[in-house]
Amino acid sequence: MSQLHCISKRKSGQHLTYEDRKVLEYLYNQNLKRSRKERLNQKALAKQLGFSEATLSRELRRGLVEQQTSQLETYMAYSSVVAQSNIEKNWENKGRDLKIGKDHKLCRQLEKMLLGEEVKGLKRLRYSPEAIVMNFDKVGWPTKIRICARTIYHYVAKNIFLNVSRTDLPRKGSYPKRCYKRIEKRLQSPEQKRIDERPKASDLRIEPGHWEMDCIESVKRDRTCLLTLVDRCTRESYIFKMSRQTKEAVIRRLNGLERRLGTAGFREKFKSITVDNGSEFMGWEKMEQSVLQKGSRTAIYYAHAYCSWERGSNENLNGFIRYFIPKGTELRYLRGKEIKELELFINYYPRKILGGCSAATFSQAIA
Repeated sequence: MSQLHCISKRKSGQHLTYEDRKVLEYLYNQNLKRSRKERLNQKALAKQLGFSEATLSRELRRGLVEQQTSQLETYMAYSSVVAQSNIEKNWENKGRDLKIGKDHKLCRQLEKMLLGEEVKGLKRLRYSPEAIVMNFDKVGWPTKIRICARTIYHYVAKNIFLNVSRTDLPRKGSYPKRCYKRIEKRLQSPEQKRIDERPKASDLRIEPGHWEMDCIESVKRDRTCLLTLVDRCTRESYIFKMSRQTKEAVIRRLNGLERRLGTAGFREKFKSITVDNGSEFMGWEKMEQSVLQKGSRTAIYYAHAYCSWERGSNENLNGFIRYFIPKGTELRYLRGKEIKELELFINYYPRKILGGCSAATFSQAIA
């Protein structure tokens, strides 16, 4: 007798492996080919395999499939692949029950905030799982159940929510890694201030009033753009619509902001502004010069070329805006009311880096 047909000894309580199932498949299907007199019954087959009769019976029910002979006669055979597939499917039901349980009220509230509210001209103003948890921690949870942001991410990945998928999450639920390369590019004027000369209070984010500024472009056929500013300390943001992405348009927007705040208010609000090396920010002299009084109103600092991480807050803000105004949107059709509504939503959005506070609340607290 070959080693395959010997009685194997298995530990009590040990689960069958895929290799055990392949041996069972061979012996069971070979047994079917024997004549009725020579065919082993289930008890003898279990003894030959080293299984208990109950184990063999359950395993056969799990892996039996219907087959056909060349004469189109049907018979039941055992498939190790089918049995292994069924057992692995049952393994998915292991573990604790969902923490959210049957709390439909909390589930509906989470879906509502993940999907967001519709605003004309924009994508839905929705919350990330982190922002939802911070918001509920502040205003109170709808029910007694508490879950963390990571649990919400797991529920979305496992399709626990009826109407929410990974594509509804910020950045579509993906976080690509970037490889940073530093490329040095000479500034056009030696008088322009480099980011290395920026005050330490700006680098350490310990004082409000140090801002980062950038532009969000529209599609090629549309010259409209958005001018975005964000405070490095408080994350307070401004969004302005400009008809052209030029240095004259940027200077006009800053002049209008100074007239609204006053020279003293502008100097207090905007102690410094960090920009990239785009052509729209090359008019640094006029951006620094006050239009209401003699003297400067702020200080303009230029980041190194191709080093977007030096303006990380601004890049993060632009990515956040793109979540609601995706690429391919013609910005000329956006109304000022819609942009201001988005600006207000962002400034009152809970931030993990601010301990769950919004930028507006944090600015008021440290004022």
